[in-house]
Amino acid sequence: MDRMKRILSKISGRWALALLLAFPLACVAQLRLPPPAADSKDGGFTWSLGASVVNGPRYAGSAERGTGVRPVIGLEVGRFTLSSGGGGSLLDFDLDARDSGLTARLFQLENFRLSGGLRLDGGRKGEEDAILRGLPDVERTLRGRLSAIYDFNKHASLRSTLSQDLLDKQGGATLQTSARYEFLISPRTEIGLALGFTLADATYMRSYMGVPASAAGITTALPAYRPSGGMHSTHLGLEVKTLVSDRWVLFGGVGYQQLRGDARLSPLAVKPDSYSVSLGLAYRCCR
Repeated sequence: MDRMKRILSKISGRWALALLLAFPLACVAQLRLPPPAADSKDGGFTWSLGASVVNGPRYAGSAERGTGVRPVIGLEVGRFTLSSGGGGSLLDFDLDARDSGLTARLFQLENFRLSGGLRLDGGRKGEEDAILRGLPDVERTLRGRLSAIYDFNKHASLRSTLSQDLLDKQGGATLQTSARYEFLISPRTEIGLALGFTLADATYMRSYMGVPASAAGITTALPAYRPSGGMHSTHLGLEVKTLVSDRWVLFGGVGYQQLRGDARLSPLAVKPDSYSVSLGLAYRCCR
């Protein structure tokens, strides 16, 4: 673990790429619901549009919860995908994974795929939770992402995703690895199960789970805390998607997360074990 922490603290550039390719590949292939019947006119792209209601902790480790409505948007043009709110997962005409933000399929060799992308990270503000007040905000930034995916068969897959702050806004880097199994329970309904973990470098951990000495006892009552890079959390998820018509998709899920390592020891980890639930409806079209 000490060796992993030293490696994670140096994540950037070629170190990031080398780590991603060396680490066990991770997962999450998109659910393969039967695609809607093709229109007589092929527009050359697919899209989805809808909304979802999400309930979960205000931040990882928070004891407070919040509920909000999120837009669900997905668009695929050739090898490029734009996704927000999980809309990319509804563009379900092949096995390629769709991450949030803008993603491009870079390489494929039989069951192995490599994709890259960009995503806006909203950061975190102190007003999101009472315990965060007095702590420095985590600034918004642009993240670069590199994902490696391996499909064992049509049901099981592994995926690993490296995410790096590209604007040096103290967002750091994370490496998320997951395994997924999915299966049909009817011709129109599919269930997906996911299990995995997230590693984070010291920059990410100190921005999101640390308490700087400059704020401890001055702008916040919390004690100073300087975590190191390493294991951040483990997660377990259940997702269900069902076609209510040829175009409309009803989807939902339940997720469970446990903070680990230095993240769990943080004074910000008031409730280190948390869950989230979501339910949404979207329209998708057309191949």
